[in-house]
Amino acid sequence: MSTCENCGQKWTWRSIVWQTVKFKNNGTCPYCGATQYIVPKSTKLTRIVGYIPAFLIILLTLVLDLDGLGIILLAVTLMLVFLALYPFIIKLSNTDNMRNF
Repeated sequence: MSTCENCGQKWTWRSIVWQTVKFKNNGTCPYCGATQYIVPKSTKLTRIVGYIPAFLIILLTLVLDLDGLGIILLAVTLMLVFLALYPFIIKLSNTDNMRNF
């Protein structure tokens, strides 16, 4: 789980997901109020991991010969798995390294 570099507190799963749903590169620490930025390496890894469900949907649809409902259920399941794992991928920093990226 991600920790604030300012106060050292671990963010909760809900805090991380809620901050990143806003589609911003930064978030406010729920404990000390300091601005925290997502590390560029985490952003790259998230983008790579984000494509895996799409490839799995295509592959499993072809292999298992799924119908429309099966595809929807598979997509929802993979999306929930990605959301469950997402906070463990994200790392935070006090500085905005995306400007140098």
